[in-house]
Amino acid sequence: MSYFDELGDDRPDKVNIKPYHSIDKKNEEEVLKWCNKVVKTLEKQAVARNAKSRKNLETYRGAVTTTSRTDIRRSDRQFVNRVNKFVVNHLHDMTETRISQLSRLKPAVNVLPTNDEYEDRNASKAVKFLIDHLWYINNVDEIRQKMLRNAFVFGESYCFVTWDKDKGDLHPMYVKARDMGISLDFVDEQGNPVLDENGKAMKIDPKVPVKTGDVKYEVEVPWRVYMQRQKQFNQVEYAFRVRVEATETLKKEYPNKAKKIKESTDVKSFDADDLAEHFLEEDTVYYEFYHKKTKHCPEGAYVKFTDDVILEMSGAPFSHGDLPFVRITDMDIPEQLNGVSQYELVRPIQNMHDNLSTLLAKNIYMMGHAKWVMPRGACKIESLGNDNTIVQYQGPVAPQMLQTMPNPPEAYQFRDQLRNEMGQIYGVQGVSRGQPPKGITAAVALQFLNEQEQERNSTTVIKHNDMIKALAKMTIAVCGDKYDPEDGRMLRIVGKNNRYSIRHFDTANLHKNYDVRLELGSGLPESKAGKVQRIIEVMQMKPNLLSDERWIDLLDLGNSDKMNSLMTVSVRAAESENEDIMAGRFVGDPEEFEDHIIHWKTHTKAMQERTFKEECPVEYREEMMEHIAIHEFLMVEKAKNNPAFESKLAELPNFPVFPNGFVPRSTEHQRAIVQGQANAGMPVEGLIPGEDKSEVESKEEITKGSKK
Repeated sequence: MSYFDELGDDRPDKVNIKPYHSIDKKNEEEVLKWCNKVVKTLEKQAVARNAKSRKNLETYRGAVTTTSRTDIRRSDRQFVNRVNKFVVNHLHDMTETRISQLSRLKPAVNVLPTNDEYEDRNASKAVKFLIDHLWYINNVDEIRQKMLRNAFVFGESYCFVTWDKDKGDLHPMYVKARDMGISLDFVDEQGNPVLDENGKAMKIDPKVPVKTGDVKYEVEVPWRVYMQRQKQFNQVEYAFRVRVEATETLKKEYPNKAKKIKESTDVKSFDADDLAEHFLEEDTVYYEFYHKKTKHCPEGAYVKFTDDVILEMSGAPFSHGDLPFVRITDMDIPEQLNGVSQYELVRPIQNMHDNLSTLLAKNIYMMGHAKWVMPRGACKIESLGNDNTIVQYQGPVAPQMLQTMPNPPEAYQFRDQLRNEMGQIYGVQGVSRGQPPKGITAAVALQFLNEQEQERNSTTVIKHNDMIKALAKMTIAVCGDKYDPEDGRMLRIVGKNNRYSIRHFDTANLHKNYDVRLELGSGLPESKAGKVQRIIEVMQMKPNLLSDERWIDLLDLGNSDKMNSLMTVSVRAAESENEDIMAGRFVGDPEEFEDHIIHWKTHTKAMQERTFKEECPVEYREEMMEHIAIHEFLMVEKAKNNPAFESKLAELPNFPVFPNGFVPRSTEHQRAIVQGQANAGMPVEGLIPGEDKSEVESKEEITKGSKK
């Protein structure tokens, strides 16, 4: 038989399945029959794969049996010589090390417009704020960890990005109905009544809260997701998701289908708590079927069903038309759809390590208990352990104690070798686990070893970054489909230096094309040694940049990020002002204490952009130029009393940008600018803040007298 014959249709698990687009999608009975047939087939084909996944879960948790042969037989007799299997779960430790390494990566999502239009660029920034907001409230860092842990243990992991109508804030229309104490019609963006599944206008009950809804992220294990059998993931057109819900809850959610919703009494469900399967009680298994938008199925499909009834049926629920989940794998095998865990490679070594550890422990256990050899009836056994240490015996042969041999050192060396080989194959060495090689203590050497180990994980880092980008793209698509302009959504933004701000979000920004990228260098975390080395290099180049106390603090913590923050605080402040000015938001006048040179460089650089001249509205350009002019005015004022600062100004090319300089609106305005007390750019009338009225009047009298 040839290779291709072995992969032919004569396989015992091969079932001929018609494509979904070939059935009558308006016939619920035919759709239900097709869905049940396909999902049951996929479940049968995945039995062996699911068994491996659950075996990997046992390995991760260190669940083992005893080594005694008699343990497999049921008996009430106590086995005093039984030694439980001794497990040193290196696989668990190495798995968590890999997760922690990747969890330290916090790639910043950057949303870019597909064109250079000014409005689109501002819209992309708003969408970036939206992603930051959603990922903060949904704790995406925890989702990343779950995804990685499932992928490393089971071989693959899924995160469904869907819509939950019960999330979010209270809907403004419900708040209105609640405050008025009456029922209101639920209307759409155009003011038309929203109809339910029976074609009746939906009402808002003031006693039943209605939420705006929001994006929902759900991490799934592989035995609850079944994909169309293909060689590559990008070829998969449909997938099933297995869910379990209380029967009464489903009946309440679908009252029109309640009579056909039945309990799944003959179905077993795997319980990860005790690593066993149990029959369901008062629960119903239901499935969610998703089909991509394809050439032959341009509308896509979504079917929610049980074995007996279809609960929901529609086209693709989201406009992106793709399967509504993001996937990450551990190890990819050519021509194989599902990912494979590296546990399959390392588990034999882990088992051998545990068996050897058990034998060593058993020998130690035996050495700790004396073994006597004597003829039957030679003495009373109780006398061998009495307090007087006197043994009386009969016959010519006295009782003798056996001397057991200690564990040979080669056994411990072999066990250490197994551990090292395990780490070598799995890609986690001793440095990352706090176990550097013997004799290596230099920080630079440890940093080098750590970086070499991280190179091993570069493939996983790429997969991780692709997962983040896919999550961002799918989030934008779902929000674009479901966000309503009437929701009045407000975003809580965590900005730089952990500063919070509240901004209104315009849903129109979601209906544009964006390119999602990650702001990430090498994609690999740095060790503390590397960060300390970076701080030392900067300190040597610019020792006067920070105080001695600050340098010592940074070196002690190894916090190069804090150093970067201290060095770039003025740049970031100026860039933030650029963003606000170009977006038409209010920015106060420059203050005396600001680093004017850095602000001036950052602002003038923004003016060099072509888009500033050709696309930026005139009023925004004028605001930027006035802001720079005030900086130049303050720089000139400071230079009058500071020769060192004056010399720095002489080194600036193109200074001043505005030769005529800043023209104050009044003397009071000039003094207010110098003192950092400008009234939001408005003309200053009367007293300057902080001045006493009597002092001002006396100054005016002196001025009048001198003029006379």
